[in-house]
Amino acid sequence: MKKLILLLLISIFLLFNLTLSAFAANLFKEGIYKASDFNFSPENTYSVQNVSPKDSVYILLFDENQLQLQSIRLSPQSGKYNLLPLKPDYRIAIVGKGDVFID
Repeated sequence: MKKLILLLLISIFLLFNLTLSAFAANLFKEGIYKASDFNFSPENTYSVQNVSPKDSVYILLFDENQLQLQSIRLSPQSGKYNLLPLKPDYRIAIVGKGDVFID
């Protein structure tokens, strides 16, 4: 019986770890990112959300010619906002101390 409980606890712990690491893969901090670095598909529409409890974030989307295409200010624990379709040469600039979740 003890072995069964121990096996169940270890399984739950491993499952939780895998789920948490999958969430962290789409979590970004302040910086400039190239869309091709994250295998974003040009056919998909992505959304951004500030998951930080107290810090605001500003998102800027630039095309391959450094022309600004979109800008979004995300308040703390914001809702989801749609990004324009991302081409591989686009750059995403994140300014602020918050954490941005892209999905």
